[in-house]
Amino acid sequence: MKLKTIVNSIIRDLAAWKMTRYYSRFYGKVMSINGIPDSWTEGEDEWVQRWSVVGKADPLYFRCFSRYVGKDMNIVPENLCRNVIEKCLNPSRYLPYYTDKNVFDRLFPAGTCAVTVLRKMNGFFYDVLYNPVRIECDNDLQNHLDSSRVKSVCIKPSVGSGSGVGVRFYCRKEDGWRSCDKDTLLTVAELDRMYGKDFILQESLTQSQGMSYFNPTSVNTLRLTLYRSVTTDQWTVPSAIIRIGGKGSLVDNAHAGGAYVGINENDGSLCKTVLDQYGRSCEQFNDIDFTKDHTIPHWNEILEFALKIGNSIPHLRLLALDIMIDASGKPRLIEFNSSDYSMWLFQFTTHGAFGDYTEEIIRYCSDAGNNNPLYVELK
Repeated sequence: MKLKTIVNSIIRDLAAWKMTRYYSRFYGKVMSINGIPDSWTEGEDEWVQRWSVVGKADPLYFRCFSRYVGKDMNIVPENLCRNVIEKCLNPSRYLPYYTDKNVFDRLFPAGTCAVTVLRKMNGFFYDVLYNPVRIECDNDLQNHLDSSRVKSVCIKPSVGSGSGVGVRFYCRKEDGWRSCDKDTLLTVAELDRMYGKDFILQESLTQSQGMSYFNPTSVNTLRLTLYRSVTTDQWTVPSAIIRIGGKGSLVDNAHAGGAYVGINENDGSLCKTVLDQYGRSCEQFNDIDFTKDHTIPHWNEILEFALKIGNSIPHLRLLALDIMIDASGKPRLIEFNSSDYSMWLFQFTTHGAFGDYTEEIIRYCSDAGNNNPLYVELK
């Protein structure tokens, strides 16, 4: 078992290093598009020195993000976040279980997530209570969906996906269940082709009127950083953004043409600029003027909801929560990420992703970064 843990850790290190190289090129593109020079900038030396106890911080990240959030010494370098910090706060041996969306109904109280209609785990079908379900033909599938009494479902991979990849919506029609956008019939063969052995079907939730204001066709989600302090052992939310889908889009991801806006984590008020995938900013999106005051309603309830999520995940300390607000105003968990943290969303909008908790994270992760042979070799 120990050998397996070591192998998984090495695989994770290599994947993180590969993603770091990808994001290095990505940020280079962002800087080129927005006219940000990749050259020394004021405050850079101090920033590099501060992070040196964790490892070699690439100045590229300070040069890029400081043009958005100012000379913030709490700007987190992507290379150290992926290669050291995530590994320290979320040990590899605990990740496989938590990264399967099909275990969420085991982790959280009823009502935390959308109602599960059907799930497939390692090639076998189960219902919401994890009882085996016989789905051998299209009639079996249609009958099971019809018995759920829901009007539409959201289907997504349950492992190994993110950023809205593979998310599809199907609606109940007279002749069966059809995709909401392409009107193709949902079949067992189609499920196998698209998702393989692991996926989940959940009731499609209707978002609140307040969230629908930003874009009515997509479920606009809140992305919250959730961090369990290494000094107090209490969960907190140091940064947050809202993701908004483009007109007519069914998803809100920036990679799919959506946008995102920073949220003041203290009171839920929105920042005054909107950004796209490449850090291009504007003041209007979907005909909404973001220079005016906008606030996420029931913000304190959302924060309380986020902290309860953390209490169900005792092994990990850094999560990225995706939360929607349903028609009744109740927060619902879409998913959470325990790796590939995507700190760039916050550092394009508000401040360093870990905010006031940056210093304690640096201290906690310092020994690990400088004593990781693989990281020393790769940096």
